[in-house]
Amino acid sequence: MKTGKSKKHLQRVLLWFLYWVIGSTLSLGSVMAQENVKVSGQITDNKGEAIIGASVKVLKTGLGTISDMDGKFTIQVPMGAELEIGYVGYNPKKVKVVNKNFITVVLEENVVALGDVVVVGYGIQKKESLTGAIGNLKVDDIVKTKAPSLAQAIQGKVAGLRIRQENGEPGKFSSNINVRGFGTPLFVIDGVVRDGSSEFQRLNPEDIESISFLKDATAAIYGMNSANGAVIVTTKKGATGKPRITLNANVGVTSPTNVPEMANAGQYMTMRNEAEINAGRPAYITKDELVKWQQGVPGYESVDLYDAVFNKHATQFQTTLSLEGGTDKVSYYGSFGYATDNSLLKNNALTYDKYTFRSNVSLKITKDLTATVNLGGRYDTTNRPWFPFYDIFKSTRVNPPTTSIYANDNPDYYNNFSYVPNPAAMIDADYTGSAKERNKNLQTQFALEYSIPYVQGLKVKGTFIYDYNNYGYKATRKGFKTYTYGEYTGEYTAADANYPALIQDNRRESERVDLQFQTNYNRTFGNHTIGATYVFERREEKANWMNGERKFDFFTIGELDNARESDQKVSGSSEHQAYLSHIGRLTYDYKGKYLAELACRYDGSYRYAPGSRWAFFPSASVGWRISEEGFIKNNFKFVDNLKIRFSAGRSGQDAGDPFQYFSGYSLNSGGYVFSQGNYTNGVASPAMINKNLTWIKVNMYNFGIDFSIFNRLIAVEFDIYQRDRSGLLADRYGSLPNTFGSKLPQENLNGDRTRGIEFTLTHTKQIGDFHYSVSGNFNLARTQRRYVESGPYKSSMERWRNQASNRWGDFIWGYQTDGRFQNFDEINTYPIQNGDNGNSKELPGDFILKDVNGDGVVNDLDKTPLFWSGSPLIHYGFNLEASWKNFDFYALFQGSALYTVQFDEVYAKMLCFKGGNTPEYFYDRWHLSDPYDSNSEWIPGEWPAIRLEQDMGSFYTRDSQIWRKNASYMRLKTIEIGYTFSPRLMHKLGIGSLRIYANGNNLFTICDPFVKAFDPEKIEGDYSAGLNYPLNKSFNFGLTLNF
Repeated sequence: MKTGKSKKHLQRVLLWFLYWVIGSTLSLGSVMAQENVKVSGQITDNKGEAIIGASVKVLKTGLGTISDMDGKFTIQVPMGAELEIGYVGYNPKKVKVVNKNFITVVLEENVVALGDVVVVGYGIQKKESLTGAIGNLKVDDIVKTKAPSLAQAIQGKVAGLRIRQENGEPGKFSSNINVRGFGTPLFVIDGVVRDGSSEFQRLNPEDIESISFLKDATAAIYGMNSANGAVIVTTKKGATGKPRITLNANVGVTSPTNVPEMANAGQYMTMRNEAEINAGRPAYITKDELVKWQQGVPGYESVDLYDAVFNKHATQFQTTLSLEGGTDKVSYYGSFGYATDNSLLKNNALTYDKYTFRSNVSLKITKDLTATVNLGGRYDTTNRPWFPFYDIFKSTRVNPPTTSIYANDNPDYYNNFSYVPNPAAMIDADYTGSAKERNKNLQTQFALEYSIPYVQGLKVKGTFIYDYNNYGYKATRKGFKTYTYGEYTGEYTAADANYPALIQDNRRESERVDLQFQTNYNRTFGNHTIGATYVFERREEKANWMNGERKFDFFTIGELDNARESDQKVSGSSEHQAYLSHIGRLTYDYKGKYLAELACRYDGSYRYAPGSRWAFFPSASVGWRISEEGFIKNNFKFVDNLKIRFSAGRSGQDAGDPFQYFSGYSLNSGGYVFSQGNYTNGVASPAMINKNLTWIKVNMYNFGIDFSIFNRLIAVEFDIYQRDRSGLLADRYGSLPNTFGSKLPQENLNGDRTRGIEFTLTHTKQIGDFHYSVSGNFNLARTQRRYVESGPYKSSMERWRNQASNRWGDFIWGYQTDGRFQNFDEINTYPIQNGDNGNSKELPGDFILKDVNGDGVVNDLDKTPLFWSGSPLIHYGFNLEASWKNFDFYALFQGSALYTVQFDEVYAKMLCFKGGNTPEYFYDRWHLSDPYDSNSEWIPGEWPAIRLEQDMGSFYTRDSQIWRKNASYMRLKTIEIGYTFSPRLMHKLGIGSLRIYANGNNLFTICDPFVKAFDPEKIEGDYSAGLNYPLNKSFNFGLTLNF
């Protein structure tokens, strides 16, 4: 108890110290501000875009400030003083203060100057002043890759940002976004923590000004659930200047990167026939029939089910129309966007449409008071068949190519298939049913910012945020018939499916209210620059979910009220969450070379017991710009920047379900029929609780070096990092008697450690009109399980094989192969490798599994740590940019390494499901020269002899070198060529500027030949079957037009 009180007392002392420092600094500023006049202004580039974070410095006194998110600043100076305005990447400019209350400064870009500014948690900082590991992308970097998902647009462009597209289905947005191998980060949009990865991926890239990636302890300022880093999105704002209309539009053609070919009818019948003969059973068909199938004579043609259901190409389209401009009193940005992504399925069976709007307005009410209103919205819909894509795709893979789509080739009768329903019927929404998903999203943000008079650099800001989300899913399953045609009777025999018809209606509505009060102070005193921030934040979220389901006696209209009332299902739930936070940060900069930052956050959550609801998350970082020291500046003038930095901090993650600190009965836990057939719902007794359940504690450390020479001719950013987590949930080892009626609750027991390195290397050069830039980024991270709760080991061998603690968790134990059986003598004399069946089912050409321990039996004891896991350890990207006069070029190579994939079902079993179709690659197999003569010669092939699953030996042993394959790859992610028309010509036509471009994505991939057919980036998916929607390559053509 004393320890807990001491910690709370220490936290209060630190917070009061922070408040005291801020107050003392403000008092000093108010004294120094006397007898000055207030001057406001805005800093833009030569395109009229606001410059964020530009320095404004009084030359004689050294006092200064920086421009805000709209490029605006306010400073008190003596009349007649001279200001120096500078910004990294632009030539500095001097302005004399005359009888003006507002001045506009236009800076000219210096293309080889150092650095940039980035948005950080609750503020902005110059890049050369950063002490943390923070990556940044600007809008030009983002939109070079044209993709329906924002995640795909930024893949491979930032060191440590790991993105893997798991599914290419329109409307899914299922890319896995991971920072440094930690996990899914926190997503912050315009300063507000919002819904997560799916919300982020649906943003319109054209509305984004920049994205910052907080990869180390700097993310701890966002407190809970920031242990995986944070992604901060800043949307576009208006700027002073005449109104400017911009149209961005592109249209694209997509096709799968790869789809495995299935066997045609001749190949299928050949293998189906061999499967029976190789198992010692009579032939499947006669020799004459086999020849007919192989030759494809009339009546024996092959049916390509994939071509019957899929188009070779699909289309996508994206367009955004925006308006921006402003005066010294008001600035505005507004946009409307539309995007559509059509699938490869015929009949437009699967489509995605998205509408977006954004309106960001800033109004200067008085010289000290500014109001901003930011609105954003999205309406998107996905229309698809009732059947999921997995089932449709599986039907084209599994059903034999010997059965036509229509019975007797009559389009009025869908053929009845033996394995999976007819795929053409599945995509016929009028016949089998359809589903529609709808999302409505509204984000609102209202803020007032006040510059305190007579206290230079002090601002207070209040922000009210209200977000609304409405999700709807409505689906109708129709009963349908498929038919078998009788060649002798001439009749169609129907088979029923999906009766009775069904309708589902699912709705989810959520609201978020966020209140923020923020105080910022930034001031330069001679060689000292001090910044201080305090934020109070209150966040509350509510959600309601409801689902209704009814069946039809006979289908009429797809509405709940038109279905029968009996046997209906209704379910629903609601959620309510609330959080409170106090945030503080201090920054210090001495002469631009000694840098320090101290931040803390005090979070309160509803999830835990009253004594465990609050957590304190401190972080600190320091930096030393060695390049600003005299011994570097005077002796090594070619060095632009040399900085070392270090950060450390604590963050947290939620653990377990909320309200586990009190017990309660659970309803709907089974029941019993007592009398007259009436079922009575039961109530379960309370489970054991854990009042000590608390946050997962996360400590993060980072050491980095930034280095550039010869005006960024070569620039390097290098980081090593470590993250330690303790308190991961686990079940304590032990057991309770069955009569106890409950089990032990989960506790904060386990822990792990992630370590990694990353770097970015950039080379930039200007030669006359030709400018080019080459950059590469690399990240390697591994996670070690520091402690895993487990029972005692019975032997040293068991410990070696099964111990989890203090081991890396990124490898898989598996079986080695040792060649192929050449004949039956080798099979009969080799150690047993198929369990109780011995080697009785092995045939010449089958793989030999290595008997590692030499005990005469191949079993689990012969596994060794052989494979990397299914998550890549290495991610990298390589960018090339070039421009010459009006032409520009961009290429991005991206890849991952040190991971494996393993498929199952149709792609990893011959004639899966007892005789279904099989991939074409299995046709290269061991087989008898004459399948009808068992004494004929065996002809070698890449794969073993064909058999049904029940007749196969050890071929399907998983986690063996037969099936688990290296999935490392490198691909050309993006290539783009653009041309900007002459400004003089455009001016004559009344056009501001016009750029046209051609763009390609995912054009080629280098990887293992076997894996390439599936696309190595895509995960194995449901049942490890590899039947998720394929990833796409695309060719896009577009323009950017300004008026």
